[in-house]
Amino acid sequence: MTDKQRTIIDLSHSISHDMLTHPWMPKPRITEFISREQSASFLAPGVTFALAQVDICGNTGTYIDAPSQFHVDGADVASLDLKRMVDVPITVVRVSSETLTGGREIGPELFKGLDLAGRAVLIHTGHDRHWGTGGFFKDSPYLTRDAVQALIDAVPVIVGIDSQNIDSGTDNSKPAQNLLLGADIYLLESVTRLDELPDTGARLTVLPAPIAGVGSYPVRAVAVLDS
Repeated sequence: MTDKQRTIIDLSHSISHDMLTHPWMPKPRITEFISREQSASFLAPGVTFALAQVDICGNTGTYIDAPSQFHVDGADVASLDLKRMVDVPITVVRVSSETLTGGREIGPELFKGLDLAGRAVLIHTGHDRHWGTGGFFKDSPYLTRDAVQALIDAVPVIVGIDSQNIDSGTDNSKPAQNLLLGADIYLLESVTRLDELPDTGARLTVLPAPIAGVGSYPVRAVAVLDS
């Protein structure tokens, strides 16, 4: 959406019934709890509504990880600090899989010399081009432990990536999720359209539904770029 004052870019993947997700996750189910035909039977003539029922896993589509996802005493998605999620300055850090060890490992050198304090750091790898295919859940770029420490030292408020997980699927210590969330840095995973953002100058707003007791949930993440 564009107007005379700003450009708004949706960084979220849409979610649909029975869409392709990670093989170990249940697919989302979006069904009718009340159909239009049913509501027509008890409303005035010509008036109808439909009420949907959604059964969804937290790590579906574009989603946020709150500290409680890995830390029992951490904030859940309903109690995240809105000051750290609304109108946050963005730094996009770009990396090509051709330059990564094994085509996947993102090291600390990517963040060297960058002032990231108080910012949303969004890592653009281009892996979102595989969205909607099984390839999205294979060979995803991820942060090494050293990269995680470099980010903790840089104190951003959010770290995001356009791959399906910020950690390696074979590293059971999950350093990015465990350590970044332990440092109260929120995680935003499976974002898209980072190629449409400048390296700096855009601002991020990302909000989940305020569901208590949940550590991970889909979001609508938008970047705003003043013209």
